[in-house]
Amino acid sequence: MPRLLLRDSVTLKIGGGRDENDDPIPATNVPIRAAVIPISGDTQAMRGRSTTLTTYRLVVADPRIEQVTTVLWRGKTYTLEGLPMPYRVGGRHHHFEVLMSLGQG
Repeated sequence: MPRLLLRDSVTLKIGGGRDENDDPIPATNVPIRAAVIPISGDTQAMRGRSTTLTTYRLVVADPRIEQVTTVLWRGKTYTLEGLPMPYRVGGRHHHFEVLMSLGQG
């Protein structure tokens, strides 16, 4: 089975929200190893403002990524775009890939 080069440290924010009594549920920060691959950086002018959207591919082996909506990496909070996609190699689970983005402006 091919090895993953998980060179980056990211923190997954798991949980949070509110329970049935509308009480806050604390989120848990889980540090894991990952590969963060740049996909795009797009700058647009909209209504006189300069906005930037940066997108990365996040590759992780941890199945808890399916419970995550935000990822902390290098001091910034990224939002996951869509659901994590599981990849299989040789009929066995190998890793998950998902896009994460950060919009500013």
